[in-house]
Amino acid sequence: MELNPAMDQEVKHATVFDSDQQQLGSVYAKALLGFGQESDSVDALIDELDGVTDAVLETPQLQMALESPRIAGEEKERLIEKVFGGKVSSDLVNFLKIVGSKNRFDCLAAIRSSAHRFHDEMAGRVQATVTTAHQIDDSVRQGLESKLSAVLGKQVGLTAKVDDKIIGGMVVRVGDTVYDGSVVNQLSRVRAKAVKRATDAIRQSIEKFMT
Repeated sequence: MELNPAMDQEVKHATVFDSDQQQLGSVYAKALLGFGQESDSVDALIDELDGVTDAVLETPQLQMALESPRIAGEEKERLIEKVFGGKVSSDLVNFLKIVGSKNRFDCLAAIRSSAHRFHDEMAGRVQATVTTAHQIDDSVRQGLESKLSAVLGKQVGLTAKVDDKIIGGMVVRVGDTVYDGSVVNQLSRVRAKAVKRATDAIRQSIEKFMT
């Protein structure tokens, strides 16, 4: 896939996690993957972590209890055993108990995000998203996926999204980097250039008048 000048503006997108959550999410995620490598169960742990994270985030009462600093770590460990014991691996249950004992369940979503990122890096993969104004079929998505893989030198998993606000073209996001080739962005660039030309013309007229 050739990234033309209309798509060469890189934009860093802010994450929903604060810096503390990001940092701790990375630390805990590396520890979890370490457990998984020792028992050759990284893929299974990632899948289980997804299920646990979804369950916690979709159950406000449970989330509040696990994140509350007023509930003792021992009580959180008992709660984790009661809710997840026997439903996920003992490795993940023990990991969750460590997170709970440190009062860092507020980092659970960040841990999942970091775990997926590190897991992809270990496997030489990268996740990308392409946003278009209209839905694209699987053959187009697969073609873009292949071209991105060739450009990046990594296996790319591409997710397609639709947003009619971009009017046309596409927006490709790889990690925190966005290549914006949408019609909206192109119109914005044209408008910015027009404003700059007008401003420069006015400035030149003022300079001539002053001299």
